[in-house]
Amino acid sequence: MSIELDEIKKHIDESVESGIEKGLEKAAKKAEEEKKEKVVEEIKEVTPVLKVNAEDELKKAQANTEEKQKDMSFGELIKAIYNFRQFGTEDNRLVYVDPDGKQSTPMQHEPQGPEHSLKTMTEGTDSGGGFLVREEHINQIYELGLETSIIRNNGAFTIPMGSDTLNVPRIDESSHTSNVYGGILAYWTEEAGDKTSSEPKWGNCKLTAHELAGYTRASIALMQDSAFAIEPIIKRLFGMAWSYYEDDAFINGNGVGQPLGLQNSGCLITVTRQNTSYVYYDDLSGIWAQVLPASREKGVWLMNHEVLEALLNMGAGNAAQASGHQMIWVARDQGAVLPVPKTIFGRPIVLSEKLPAKGDQGDIGFYDLSYYLIGDRQKLTIDTSAHVGFVSNTIYWRFTLRVDGQPWLQSALTPKNGTQTLSPFVCLSSTS
Repeated sequence: MSIELDEIKKHIDESVESGIEKGLEKAAKKAEEEKKEKVVEEIKEVTPVLKVNAEDELKKAQANTEEKQKDMSFGELIKAIYNFRQFGTEDNRLVYVDPDGKQSTPMQHEPQGPEHSLKTMTEGTDSGGGFLVREEHINQIYELGLETSIIRNNGAFTIPMGSDTLNVPRIDESSHTSNVYGGILAYWTEEAGDKTSSEPKWGNCKLTAHELAGYTRASIALMQDSAFAIEPIIKRLFGMAWSYYEDDAFINGNGVGQPLGLQNSGCLITVTRQNTSYVYYDDLSGIWAQVLPASREKGVWLMNHEVLEALLNMGAGNAAQASGHQMIWVARDQGAVLPVPKTIFGRPIVLSEKLPAKGDQGDIGFYDLSYYLIGDRQKLTIDTSAHVGFVSNTIYWRFTLRVDGQPWLQSALTPKNGTQTLSPFVCLSSTS
């Protein structure tokens, strides 16, 4: 029995000691909370105007100061200002700017009364104060789309040049009335009859490399501080620009210090148009009738973008537009719902601003570009130098290419029968 009493006493003593320890721990915890609440109340008394949560401020004071250096997006800025205005919650990445231009964090600026403080912290004007945040840039450049190369991409005959000139032999042919290929004749003869010799007429097409060049520059500071890589963008833009100017010369060049273009070719046929300011079906059929037969399955229609409107409203024949005329390129019953046709007489249409304006010679035409020669002496080369702009801390880029282009056919062809000449290049004239 005594043993059981001793054990019961022992358990009672242990329970009492455990209860005392828990009680002391609870009391200490309560005292700590009361002390913390007292500190919180003191902070609230110091900052009554901002109406911030003092307990949160204690936690923020213990946060890593590097948080202040984080970049702030525009959306985060709006959210931080809203939270401060509505709840007094301060984001330590904000910078307060007072009316005198002095900067501080929102909690550091000196209150000047409830109305004044609230006003200066919510207005974004320079005179009334506001928030300052690092400017943000989109890492992308928006640009207008530039036309891709028309002549190279539609069948032009390209030849590499090993030097600055290249002689290309060709058949000099302009008529089929008495022979073909400039002089070849064939005879129907009796057995053992005499034969007359004949031979083609040879000609020469000489390509001479012309240089297309230019340069640009940019400060080293711009390249270092820009939100995006400057050099790759410059190279890409100038590469596309050089392709544009090269293509323009292949179409409109005069052959003096530059390629000879389609519009100045000796074999170009111009068809008299029905109306000086419009394009009619008879105009298109007139062009098609004078296209070299072998070219009708290979060529493309090239036209200025202004001509498209005339095609959309084109009616039968060459009558003036009227509300009741019969639409023949875009069916009247399709309205503006179905896609616009991409062919004329089954051949592709290519729109380009490089073609002459509507009403001018060549605003629309048909071209078999396999009859256009391009000699490539030097592809686009991009060189960079910092030496020229050493004093001004500037980098220069130089862009050069060497090329020539010209039609290898010198004149239109007179067929064996008929009065209309034929050519791989046919367009509308400027006058009716």
